[in-house]
Amino acid sequence: MIDVSLLGWLLVTLTSPLSLVLLIVALGSVAYIGVTALGAAPPQRGARAVGTGAAACALAAGMLGLRVGAGAAAAVPTAAVGIAAAAALGATAACAWTFGARGAAALGAARARRSAAALRAGDERRRRLAASQRAYVEGDDLAAETAAADAAVERLRAAVEALADARDVLEARRDAARGGGAVGDGDEHGAPGGRGSEQRPEASALAEDLARACDEAALKGSMGERVLAAAEAAALRVACNAPLRRLLRRRPREALQALAALGAGAIAPAAASIEAFLGEVRAARAEVAEIAERRAPGGATGSGAEESPAAVALGELAAMESAYGALLERLRLSELHASTRASVEQVESAAGALSAAARAAAVDPAALGALVTEVARAESAVAIAAPEAGGSRALAEALAAGSLALDRSDATSLSELIAALRELR
Repeated sequence: MIDVSLLGWLLVTLTSPLSLVLLIVALGSVAYIGVTALGAAPPQRGARAVGTGAAACALAAGMLGLRVGAGAAAAVPTAAVGIAAAAALGATAACAWTFGARGAAALGAARARRSAAALRAGDERRRRLAASQRAYVEGDDLAAETAAADAAVERLRAAVEALADARDVLEARRDAARGGGAVGDGDEHGAPGGRGSEQRPEASALAEDLARACDEAALKGSMGERVLAAAEAAALRVACNAPLRRLLRRRPREALQALAALGAGAIAPAAASIEAFLGEVRAARAEVAEIAERRAPGGATGSGAEESPAAVALGELAAMESAYGALLERLRLSELHASTRASVEQVESAAGALSAAARAAAVDPAALGALVTEVARAESAVAIAAPEAGGSRALAEALAAGSLALDRSDATSLSELIAALRELR
């Protein structure tokens, strides 16, 4: 029995030396397979260092703590198992590093591809949504609906014209059959046993069938003309309502919502949006008038003109223009009031600043009194140093007058006091 232990922990017990040889061969096979796989795989940066480091660490650990067998004879199998295990661990670590890095790179590339595909799909969805919204606002579906209605009217008109042509052909054949029947009657009166007497029943039956067919064709033609008139009226209604429906989609709801939410700050943008919308309303009125003139050149008169699709659409557009025009006028008036309030506030602010500056620039009476006192003392010192006849009395009187004026808060200016003192010199 051969015990294999690492750092005192029993790992496995081998039954014979052959088992030890097979263990060494298995570890060597693992190392060989790992080296072969590394040679076949593309080189990976850091794989050699990882494998060498793992093998060195495993060899050091094996030399320090690995024991295979017991006694002095255990050194050789211990070294063999340690070297084989170190090689196997190094090759395994290098393979794990190489193929792990390749797997991580593949996963990262797949994730990047999925992210790019998701971004492209999102951009495509946003582009389609933006195009759909733009087409909706521009009224492309309304134009397609109008074109489809016009195409249906054209097809119906072509069918009615074909029915009229068929009726004309039937009437021509009926007239021809009646003419042939008249000639047969003459033959009959001229020759009782002639050919006309033999063809009279057949000609009469053919004439009756042609007359019946002509009546049916005339009835269907009349119905087709009424249907065509109704279809033309419906197509005209669709064409006249298309500008109105497009304007309903393009109305400046965002500007009005901003005006309701933000207040006075959104007056100018809302006024600009409404003014642009009013330009579109006027263009739509011109478009409806042009459609009505082109599709009904003669026009309708009386009550029919008032109830025509063009008149109804023009009335709706006029009401829309009137409502938004009144709102625009109110917005302009509000903007003018806001501008006036801002100007008044600026004037008040400037006046307040000027008043504060004027209050700050006012002369302090105490400082003025101190200045007068200092001047009086200086003059007294000068008078004492160089006395003059009668100067002391005059100086005292002037100082007394100045002090009395300051005490009474008279409107005596500083310049007048100083001038009086200088005259006393």
